[in-house]
Amino acid sequence: MVRLRPELKRHSPELLELRIPYSRSEPYDFLLLSDVHLDNPHCDRALLKRHLQQAQGRTAPVMIFGDLLCLMQGKRDRRASKGAIRPEHLGAAYFDLVFAECAEWLAPFASSLVLMSDGNHETAVLGNQEIDPLDNLTRLLRERHHSPVEHLPYQGWVWLTFYRPGEARQHTSRRCTLFFHHGAWGGIVTKGTMGGGRYASIAPEADVIINGHNHERSMVSHPCYRLSGTGKQRIATRWHLQTGTYKEEFADGAGWAVERIVMPKSLGGVWLRLTPTKEGVDISCEPA
Repeated sequence: MVRLRPELKRHSPELLELRIPYSRSEPYDFLLLSDVHLDNPHCDRALLKRHLQQAQGRTAPVMIFGDLLCLMQGKRDRRASKGAIRPEHLGAAYFDLVFAECAEWLAPFASSLVLMSDGNHETAVLGNQEIDPLDNLTRLLRERHHSPVEHLPYQGWVWLTFYRPGEARQHTSRRCTLFFHHGAWGGIVTKGTMGGGRYASIAPEADVIINGHNHERSMVSHPCYRLSGTGKQRIATRWHLQTGTYKEEFADGAGWAVERIVMPKSLGGVWLRLTPTKEGVDISCEPA
């Protein structure tokens, strides 16, 4: 069966809705990524390409929640290192070279990309260089490769709304609400999992909470009480997802991360699987 692409609607700077047509109750996949660091020499582009190809095969929309780009080799960046730049990005117009090359690399997957939100690497460039990285990259993807991708801020919301063609557009009972924040909390021992409770306290409406930043990957379920429209108590599961990284900086046994005795990180993202039902949306997830 050929699936139609979701319709994207930007309700506000913070909220993007994906309206997904369906005819029967069956699972729909979404690929959730963060901390790709695509322009960094340590980015595992082969692994990323394999996951993006899998997303194409599943007709799965791809959402990237911060630090898609690294961008640490600018002239004013104190972290810059001559050995930490890809050959394609050597040149006077460093930022332009990164945006153009990364847009071309992502071009085969342009139709699958629906969301790119800011991370600390992007906001640092905006603050220090007065350049908005994802505005530039998403513009290139839309103009040159006809991508539907939207640029969202560091924190925001996504509605994943399932509807049957022909039904009232205001019908929202089959909706999953995602809250995302690139990340604020980590923890060497807890690996950031304790942040799930904090995020839940500031985003109580969310069914799924997503963060990146700490390069950890985890999937933790938090059962909670909720009330139906008729006042009946039910137990629902809220998921806290951390989306991992594609930057492998430990394999060589040397470098900044190794010297700081930072623990190796999980490579990859998370598959979110939603199944529309009569009552709402069933949610499950697994590592990508």
